[in-house]
Amino acid sequence: MVLMIFFIAKISFETAMAEKMPDQLDERSPAAIDQSYKNHLSRR
Repeated sequence: MVLMIFFIAKISFETAMAEKMPDQLDERSPAAIDQSYKNHLSRR
């Protein structure tokens, strides 16, 4: 029970921090991942 509460608090904290810092973007966008997958398939 305590671990579940800790987990929910951790997610809430991470969500709040993500909203405060919108300039931090993921290193790879979904389109970049799709392109990498297409490149991988074309090398076969």
